Amino acid sequence: MAVISTIKSTSVEDSLRMTAYIQAEEIEHLKKQLSNMEYTSVTPELINNSSIANYFEFCTGFTFDMFNALCTFLRVPSDCTTPQTVNLLIYTKETRHTKTVPLRSQFLLVLMKLRNNYDTKDLAFKFQVDVQSVSLIINAWINYLYLRLGQISLWPHRDVISAQMPDNFKREFPTTFAIMDCIELRLERPTSLLLPSQTFSDSKTTNSLKGLVICDPRGSILFVSTLYTGTISDRDVFRQCGITTQLYHLIETGYLNPGDRLMADKGFQNQKDVEEIGLSLNIPLFAQRNRQLPFLDLQKKKMAKYRMHVKKAVAKIKKFKIVSEKIPNSILGNINQIWFVVSMLTNFQPHISGH
Repeated sequence: MAVISTIKSTSVEDSLRMTAYIQAEEIEHLKKQLSNMEYTSVTPELINNSSIANYFEFCTGFTFDMFNALCTFLRVPSDCTTPQTVNLLIYTKETRHTKTVPLRSQFLLVLMKLRNNYDTKDLAFKFQVDVQSVSLIINAWINYLYLRLGQISLWPHRDVISAQMPDNFKREFPTTFAIMDCIELRLERPTSLLLPSQTFSDSKTTNSLKGLVICDPRGSILFVSTLYTGTISDRDVFRQCGITTQLYHLIETGYLNPGDRLMADKGFQNQKDVEEIGLSLNIPLFAQRNRQLPFLDLQKKKMAKYRMHVKKAVAKIKKFKIVSEKIPNSILGNINQIWFVVSMLTNFQPHISGH
């Protein structure tokens, strides 16, 4: 019996050794296959053909059709397979990889950075370029988009805005053509360009940057200011950002009429500033303890409902994670360009219908 057990034990050990040997051979074979495998660079078509529903829109904020329409507007060649021989967008020193990425793929890379704030190394792997090339592409495209989108005339004639107003808004506020709000973006604790005390916001209890956003009653962006340190008041943002000059010009050219109104929340104590321009300011009035003025409470509720249009416009901007997440010190040098670009890009997205 002992001999039989010994034979069986030896047979099992030999079988295990053989299995382990075969598995080791298979592992080595797979390693060689992986080392010889060429990774495919991400392209717009590759993402659009993904089996994951709405994956292209998740990555970029746009459908594939909207992306193509944007490419047409930005004069990006439709050929996505031939590498660019002359890179029109790289103004800084080129690396050996930047010219190998077609412009459509470069634009895709930039949208993915803006929308989901992908890490530079992650994008380098996805697009099969080096990290330096990713940074060059992003910076060059931000400059290009800032210039190209800045050429768009944003503020339509009052007749155009009136024709497109939601019905209920038009009935209750027929001469109100724009809604204003100030937005604050969270900021890493500054180390050099700005002092922490300059950017600390009491309302957000954190370091932040502040800017003015103005939209029409549908939620289309009409104006975004440059960003200021978080300590500035809403009133001073309005006075310093250049909107007063633009509003004067809109009245002079007939795009607005004297007496037309802007809508804002109670934080905008700029009634005199607006009146000096020749316009009026709709801000909530409060009945406080005076029960003889119930219409003021009703007006407050109505205005709060319609100010949601600018809140929704801001929410669309903040879906671009590059501005909704804490802004690192490393991009403070061009944060105004990034902020303007993502704000303008929302105008190419479908508007949220409202009444």
